[in-house]
Amino acid sequence: MSSPALGNPAWGGPSSKANFCEEDYVVTRYVAEFINSLTNLTYVFYAVYGLLQLRKKSNRDFFRALPYWGLMAVGICSASFHVSLQYHTQMLDDLSMLFTTTPILHQVLTVNASRHDSVLIGCALYLALAVFLVYHTITDELLVHVLFFVGSIAVIGIRTFQLVQLRTPKHSAIRRQIWGMVRFGAFIFHLGYLVWVVDGWACDWLRQTRATVGLPWAWALELHGWWHIFTGIGAYTFIAVIDHLVSGTDHADLQKSFAWPTPWAAQSIFAGSQLQTLKSE
Repeated sequence: MSSPALGNPAWGGPSSKANFCEEDYVVTRYVAEFINSLTNLTYVFYAVYGLLQLRKKSNRDFFRALPYWGLMAVGICSASFHVSLQYHTQMLDDLSMLFTTTPILHQVLTVNASRHDSVLIGCALYLALAVFLVYHTITDELLVHVLFFVGSIAVIGIRTFQLVQLRTPKHSAIRRQIWGMVRFGAFIFHLGYLVWVVDGWACDWLRQTRATVGLPWAWALELHGWWHIFTGIGAYTFIAVIDHLVSGTDHADLQKSFAWPTPWAAQSIFAGSQLQTLKSE
């Protein structure tokens, strides 16, 4: 799967520390990892969809839109890295996860806060993000980055559980559907992580198999691209569910404004598996 463009990349030789299983500059000299770049459109698509749905809401505001803008930033930053494989774009890719988790963290922490307190907490969170962005770019360390991200996810997860309990009717179909979405989001995130691990662990076998089957079927085995697709869907699902819970939107609109496959998850085995749990509460 080599290409004449391999020896003449438009962005110069890779300077990033990370490089994934997809072979570089196979399709065009202007894109280092074609599928890994293209699949970042998943984040952008769901972000645009979410923002368009927000425009229809009477109670929309600036803070509700921020998680979707953060999701779009993930797609743009990650695509920039996979297009160029340069160190500075790798830094953007590393930090882009926080561009989404920080506004969601703000949402779940300020559910019942006054406008004044919401702005103060937002300023504190974004100041911390800015300081960390500079620190990570200068030092290129991962420990604080991981702690920052995992800590944010833990708080978001706990608060999501609490919000479902507090803001949906007990023993109701609505609560079951919300839980279906949450479970689906968690499942597809873990599935994305699994294919990300396999992409690194079985890279030699994947490259040999891709060379054997040829294009376009070989693209289906670009597992890091599937990581983008799965995490894009999972991130959107959590953003949309949390926005629904935080905003106090009428539950009658639960599925109308959600992008596929999230509405399916609300009616699928992900929701059904919660029925006994709800009955026992």
